[in-house]
Amino acid sequence: MADFGKLVLSVLAFPALLLASSQALAITTPPECGKFDFNKNGLGCEIRVEGGCEADCTSIRFTAGCEGGCTVSASASCTNNCGESCIAECDPSKLDCIQGCHDECEQPFIADCQANYPQRDCVTDAKASCTSRCRSQCQVQPSNCIEHCDTCCTGACTANINMDCDLTCYAKLEGGCRVQCQEPTGALFCNDQYVFASDVKGCISALLEQGLQVDVSAQAQGECTITLGGADCAGSGEASGLGCSASPGQAESPFAMTGIALGLAAMGISASRRRNRKNG
Repeated sequence: MADFGKLVLSVLAFPALLLASSQALAITTPPECGKFDFNKNGLGCEIRVEGGCEADCTSIRFTAGCEGGCTVSASASCTNNCGESCIAECDPSKLDCIQGCHDECEQPFIADCQANYPQRDCVTDAKASCTSRCRSQCQVQPSNCIEHCDTCCTGACTANINMDCDLTCYAKLEGGCRVQCQEPTGALFCNDQYVFASDVKGCISALLEQGLQVDVSAQAQGECTITLGGADCAGSGEASGLGCSASPGQAESPFAMTGIALGLAAMGISASRRRNRKNG
């Protein structure tokens, strides 16, 4: 009986191992997927369509897509001026690099953005740009006020001097996102970040080849299946969506394997009970 218990535990643990291995994939970005870094920005990918999709076409979803594209260095005068006021107000017992960087970054960005780009949602744009710069700057937590202020001010000044470039990138991705939301294929998001794919179907197919699961259940028009050969989403005009699926060829998904494993465990438990009744 003890051996059987070990077998059941092993079978039940198998799906978890499959899921862990699927999350540890090393993905090479296919050309169809643009410059999105799937390894750095997560592997939880899904298609979004229509209204809810368009609502997500906002700069806070574009930080991964725009990362690395705007690289002007912060000016020394900006960093020095910011640093002097930061050090004067710094409390060594309350150092928080990310929050401090946002405090230094967002308000100047919003003010400049509203003055030069009144049509933009400058509050969201500031949060997006500052999140990207501050996350980059604060990878190592500063240990004192001088280090803290230097780090925070460098992040803030870098966001400010790259504002024009960032806003141009956000506008470009927003346009592409809104167009793709209205297309049958929808727009691809991974861990809530928009993937600026030149070919959504080709991008998904190439990701599937590398074992990355993509949830396409949100596609609203008719039955559609995305496989290694591409996507058939012509649809019948009925909003079924539930028939949509994406899977790498004939390979079973971790969730399908979960069902098989649980079924095997249930069969084993049933057999054990029958043996016990006979022995009793």
